[in-house]
Amino acid sequence: MKTFGSFRHFAIGCVVASALALPVPATAETSQLGDVSLEISCAEVAQPPFKTGLLLLHHMMYRDAAVAFESAAKADPACAMAQWGIAMTKFHPLWPGGPTPEETEAGHAAAEALADMTTGTDLEAAFASAVLAFYSGDDAPYRARLTAWATVQRAVEESFPDHDEAVAFGALAQLTLAPRGPEAVPELSDAGARMDELRAKSPLHPAGYHYAIHAYDHPALAERGLEPARSYLDIAPQNPHALHMPTHIFTRLGLADEAADLNRQSAAAVIAQSGPDVLSGHYIHALDYAIYAELQKGNVAEAEGLLSEMEGHTNHENVFGTAYAAAAAPSRLPLEQDDWQEAAALPAQMHPAVSWERYPQAVAIRWFAIGLGAARSGDTQTAHAALSELSELRQVMEEREASYWLALLSAQTGGIEAWLALENGDTDTAIALMRDAADIEDKVGKAPVTPGHVLPARELLGDLLLEVGDKDAAKEAYLASLATSPNRRRSMIGLQRATSN
Repeated sequence: MKTFGSFRHFAIGCVVASALALPVPATAETSQLGDVSLEISCAEVAQPPFKTGLLLLHHMMYRDAAVAFESAAKADPACAMAQWGIAMTKFHPLWPGGPTPEETEAGHAAAEALADMTTGTDLEAAFASAVLAFYSGDDAPYRARLTAWATVQRAVEESFPDHDEAVAFGALAQLTLAPRGPEAVPELSDAGARMDELRAKSPLHPAGYHYAIHAYDHPALAERGLEPARSYLDIAPQNPHALHMPTHIFTRLGLADEAADLNRQSAAAVIAQSGPDVLSGHYIHALDYAIYAELQKGNVAEAEGLLSEMEGHTNHENVFGTAYAAAAAPSRLPLEQDDWQEAAALPAQMHPAVSWERYPQAVAIRWFAIGLGAARSGDTQTAHAALSELSELRQVMEEREASYWLALLSAQTGGIEAWLALENGDTDTAIALMRDAADIEDKVGKAPVTPGHVLPARELLGDLLLEVGDKDAAKEAYLASLATSPNRRRSMIGLQRATSN
């Protein structure tokens, strides 16, 4: 793969031959998506599908957006911005896990084509330079590629501060570069404020809602996310991801009824709008959020029904979001109910639609659930076996430089070890390990792919302190858990126990 430089005019026929014949997605034709304004120097016939692709890109409907951009490329093979759009849909800045091998190959193909084409305006050239920064170089790890794209994309906003698209993608880039946990608040707040301004200036622009919700998806900022969350559906009432995104804020604020309802609607919209071959990852992502919400309401039967529905589909999209939900949702059921023996008995084998070797951080969730369940039910042999599995997964994640997930793995491992220490009568070590795990988890925060940690370490600290009879410290831990996750059912039950006589 070459390092991309100047662009040369080159009319190409097919870039991604297998996909160019596809029509613009039905979702784009039958539902509202909002409005954007980006003049491109392409043939008139290519501009409607390009606009559809751009709208879907801001909604993070990447598969559908790619089809629309490919339609624009077919309509005008010399349209550089169509190739820009295709390349943009093959990586997902705020979604953890990185692109699949198939997405990587298609993205490189589009970038190769783009590098050999002429852009008609300075803004187009600037956007092209940003996406090509992501695809430059063979050996750079995914996070370094994201940083390269985001750095150039932010510079585009500095050069075009009054252009909606430059501002929108600049905010997305800022969110991409933001640290995690409490340290993220200044960057998230600034990006959210700029999206609030965009929403006021261009009230139909989807980024003003979508990226604002992502910016405010943080315990310290969630209240600011209510307005864009409750307004997003006004511009995209049938879009699956627009139906889901408000529930990031609702979940943050403990509004489980609204979260459960919208995620059901989102999942239904995916089913209605998906083709027969692949069920978009938006479906299982929404159901994981819905299952979490139902468990917070105490509706175990409802959660079990949703899980059965989820696991009944065999054609889930093989992406990280699917892997996360397929690992996490079944683990939530026993863990949220304190059914430790059932957690310990969870199968190591998971949904066959997923290439699990790609996603060690998702596999770790299952082994954490097994190990914690075993440690808390006295099955020390199974708990140690789970720790061994987690140790092997750590080696893989270290090789892949998955720093965020490595931190969570440390918290997961520490939680299991804490309960094993308690089982062995070493109370001081147990408390120290559990406090360290809670501190690590608090520092890194949660990823956008999850409604919440599968079982929060701060809440587990409350459980452990309650177990050893320190009700005051347990109360403090549960209150801290509730400050991050309002109305969490287990934390509220624990707090009640810690404050009772």
